Amino acid sequence: MKKVPFFDRRLFLLGISLWLYMMGLVFPALAFEIVNYKTVHSGIIIDMKGIEVTAWGVLGLLFLQIPAIGWLANPLYWLSCVFFVKKKYQLSIAFTITAIIVGFLGTISAYWFALPNGSSPDSQILLTKLLLGFWLWLAAPTFLMIVDFVYLQYRSRSNAHE
Repeated sequence: MKKVPFFDRRLFLLGISLWLYMMGLVFPALAFEIVNYKTVHSGIIIDMKGIEVTAWGVLGLLFLQIPAIGWLANPLYWLSCVFFVKKKYQLSIAFTITAIIVGFLGTISAYWFALPNGSSPDSQILLTKLLLGFWLWLAAPTFLMIVDFVYLQYRSRSNAHE
């Protein structure tokens, strides 16, 4: 009975990555502080779940907010999943690396670029902390990238032995 290599179970590995992504959407991802121009700090901290950050990220893109660029990591990650399923591992790696860079740098830019606080013209929202959901969300493309790298190594070794 032939033993099935671990990396022949691509859908299982993709499922782990998607599970990390979904957990990132469920858990609190970012903590924001409402900052008033007059009092400098309000002390009000708002924890947003990943799904909320994702929804607000789309709106942020529409209103050309710089930190919303991090939202673009979502379609990049989904493209990497598509290329992974199609066994185009080098393209999948390229999209996962891009998703990780865009997602991380776009999101942490909210430390420096304040976001508008709805209809209140006297206050803004600043990122104060990256929470578990953010790290799980970022772990999804990272895991897929690692699987892509290991699979390419595995495939190149098996081709070298033939």
